[in-house]
Amino acid sequence: MPLRKPAGKRRSTDSGVEPDRGALSQEKKHQRIALFLSDFDQQAKENIQEMKKELDSILQTAEKALTVELLKMPVAIRKMKRKDLL
Repeated sequence: MPLRKPAGKRRSTDSGVEPDRGALSQEKKHQRIALFLSDFDQQAKENIQEMKKELDSILQTAEKALTVELLKMPVAIRKMKRKDLL
């Protein structure tokens, strides 16, 4: 005789989030989609601005590090043209 699972709660197919979701009109669906897309666009713009700020910060750090390394070199090498150095 096969083993049986113990009786437990059965899950319903309804999540309870929106009971009348199927009853939404086409216009309301379009409004919700438009709202979702506008929110998505706004978040994308904010993320892009944040990435630009981070990029600027990284570039400034790299420029400062380059300046420090150049100051460590002897003056003769600093004034030398790249072509001559290579």
